[in-house]
Amino acid sequence: MNDSATASASVPVRRPPWWGKSMMPVFAGLTAALLALALVIGQTIVAQRDARDLAMTEGDTLLALNALMSAMLNGETGQRGYLLTQRPDYLAPYTSAKTGRDRAMQRLRDISVRAGDARFQADLKRLDGMTDAKFAEMDRSVALARAGYRDQALALIQADFGKMQMDAIRREITRMSLEKAQRRRVAFASAETFEGRLLPLIGVLSLAILALIYAGFRAERSRSLTQAEADQAAALREANARVELLARELNHRVKNLFSVILSIVALSGRKPASAREVVDDIRARIRALSLAHSASQGGYGTSTTELGPLIVKTMEPYADGAGTRVRVGGPRLELPARMITPLGLIVHELATNAVKYGALSEPEGTVEIAWAVEDGAQLALVWTEIGGPEVTGASANAAPSTGFGSQMTSLAASQLGGTIEREWPAGGAIARLKFPLPSDRDEIGKA
Repeated sequence: MNDSATASASVPVRRPPWWGKSMMPVFAGLTAALLALALVIGQTIVAQRDARDLAMTEGDTLLALNALMSAMLNGETGQRGYLLTQRPDYLAPYTSAKTGRDRAMQRLRDISVRAGDARFQADLKRLDGMTDAKFAEMDRSVALARAGYRDQALALIQADFGKMQMDAIRREITRMSLEKAQRRRVAFASAETFEGRLLPLIGVLSLAILALIYAGFRAERSRSLTQAEADQAAALREANARVELLARELNHRVKNLFSVILSIVALSGRKPASAREVVDDIRARIRALSLAHSASQGGYGTSTTELGPLIVKTMEPYADGAGTRVRVGGPRLELPARMITPLGLIVHELATNAVKYGALSEPEGTVEIAWAVEDGAQLALVWTEIGGPEVTGASANAAPSTGFGSQMTSLAASQLGGTIEREWPAGGAIARLKFPLPSDRDEIGKA
């Protein structure tokens, strides 16, 4: 027993390696790095998107400025053609140019509002006034020509006022176009810069993720090894505890067997018979005791054992030929082999106590063992002793013994998944054992 206790106390437990102990700082560092990289990548993507949006906006602005310039040139061409030829078909492109100018200006206003560019909005306001003035000048010349004052209309053109207006408009649109083109180039360059920065960041992020996965794998491997070794150590300690318990049980049962043999000798010696008859009786009882002990250790290698014969064989050393000292009764019931040992152990322990302290220690004492199936799923076995010595100081609900034998019967009952309760009324003892029957038990019949 001391060897087993020493073995259970000296089971080595492997300590985790240094990288298993320091995984938390590693995980914290990698997580912080991943968050920082994710933040930088997010900012880069947003900046890249803004740069591309700006480039698209400036491109739309250039297209609208070109459309405005084309509308102004088409309007001037239509005006000059009508004044020189007096042909009404030249008024069609002139009217279309006015519509195109309005559409281009509205497009530029929408872009400026969406971009929120205050300076561009101020430039548009000035450009809008210049184009309005130019079309007002062209409208006056066209109106004079329609009214028959062609010479006065041509005089307006020859005064170069319209040319100066057109030159101013051209310069303003050219200036604005150059600014927008420059901003568009800058936006595209910025987007390309962000794209060049994004690829290395994604590479670093991938490496950080791989490092985190590797660290997690190493940590999980260390934890699994440590857990496996801890489980192994726990299993060894449990096995050592079982060995120690078996050793105590063996010691207890050997002592009980000696006590039972002495009681058998004493009881057999009380009979009025010859020495040979007494010896034969003692030999028979000891042989029956051996068979009962074997019956409680596994059911003779069979998968099931009938309950009635098991109890009869276990109680055979204490019975008389007339069947009055030990009475056994109950329905026919087959039990699996795993239940035979704990059940035989309980009956054997109760019989031992009855021989040492209870009804079987008295010449006229008797034991009745009865069982029944309750609700089709639970076995209720009642051990009743009659004619035994009175237990001094004990009541019907108080247990006078809490020794190893009582602990062993309680443990055996728990192995069956049930409970055992004891009472000590005057003149005997009563034990009630209840445990659930297996769901795949054999058919129960009447004995």
